Amino acid sequence: MKEINIKLTRDDFNFKFKQYEGMFFNAIIDDETDIVKYKITKDTQGLELKEFGNTHIKDNMLYIPQIEAYLDLKSIK
Repeated sequence: MKEINIKLTRDDFNFKFKQYEGMFFNAIIDDETDIVKYKITKDTQGLELKEFGNTHIKDNMLYIPQIEAYLDLKSIK
């Protein structure tokens, strides 16, 4: 299991939905199945929930449906 917590900014992502700018993408990746459970929150701790769901990984890219963007997993430290 791998956990990801990143801030959604227009500098890092090219997305068209302004309401997600400045929010946080929190995800848990199951290494065996590549199923990703995520939530988009207003705070770093992941308490103020905005959206949640499941997504997938394709060619080492994580798809974030709400912002219609792919995140390169190699770029995450």
